[in-house]
Amino acid sequence: MRVKKLPLPALLLLLSVTFFGIFLVLIEKKEEVIVHIPKGLTAKEIAKILKKEGIIEDELGFFLLLRIKNAERRLISGWYPMKRGMEPEEVIDILTRGKRVMVPVSIPPGSNLREIAGIVEKALGIDSLEFLELAHDKRFMEECGVYDAPSLEGYIYPETYVFAKGEDARFVLRVMVKRMFEVLDDSIPLRAGEMGLNVHQLLTIASLIEEEAQVDEERPIIASVIYNRLKRGMPLQIDATVQYALPHHKPRLFYKDLRIESPYNTYLHRGLPPGPIASPGIKSIRAAIHPARTDYLYYVSRGDGTHIFTRTAREHINAKRRVKRKWKRGGS
Repeated sequence: MRVKKLPLPALLLLLSVTFFGIFLVLIEKKEEVIVHIPKGLTAKEIAKILKKEGIIEDELGFFLLLRIKNAERRLISGWYPMKRGMEPEEVIDILTRGKRVMVPVSIPPGSNLREIAGIVEKALGIDSLEFLELAHDKRFMEECGVYDAPSLEGYIYPETYVFAKGEDARFVLRVMVKRMFEVLDDSIPLRAGEMGLNVHQLLTIASLIEEEAQVDEERPIIASVIYNRLKRGMPLQIDATVQYALPHHKPRLFYKDLRIESPYNTYLHRGLPPGPIASPGIKSIRAAIHPARTDYLYYVSRGDGTHIFTRTAREHINAKRRVKRKWKRGGS
């Protein structure tokens, strides 16, 4: 029987379709996907997810391999970068070693617990309410080395961390608080002790500086105002403490806001608030233990991030008038 030869164009088309199909298969096998393995799943349920995502082809075979390797109970939940069509042994290695998707989590200086909870929820998927509840849990706080504080407010060090996506709230909070204690090396608490302060009071003052200062050069000066007013028994009258006491941040405070009843309202209550109002950075912590030597008791914002510092109430009133006149003229 004689085999009929295909015309050259038809042969080329057939070869093109064949190779294109092989190419698509290879691309599909190499395609990277993010696979979520929730907590509490059985090995069979995990195998089903992997099959659905195209990571493995044989669900039963994968489960049996887990048993042979005694890896059923060693699979770690989380978010994983994987490729379709991977070798089952490689998949098991990833899941047992916890080679998860790593996510940067940036906490800016001056962030409070509510803001941090929102950042963590967006980045890692941790429920913000769960995060906040844990940050106020006394037993957990003591596990982190924090005692006699209302919450972990101010004990989370502001910097960029890298966590596995889906990490639990306990681990994330432990790492962030541990980092603060690493930054507070022996010399800082020692210096605070010489000033008659414990770590909690130090972080409280540092948080006030963090919220009030926008220019680094002014941090030690603002610190001096805080200490000078405390020494004289004057109320601190720091607007940021009122903002902290309010349910939501306001672009501008009114006189009625200054009368809100809260232990954090430093217009109504003398001395320090019960605890920090935000996470202070190292510059504010250093300013708290190395304040400038001044006799300033007041300051008013110029509106450009800097302040006018004054010694008397009359000077303060005059400074406020100058700032008001300046802004009426258009800020020039």
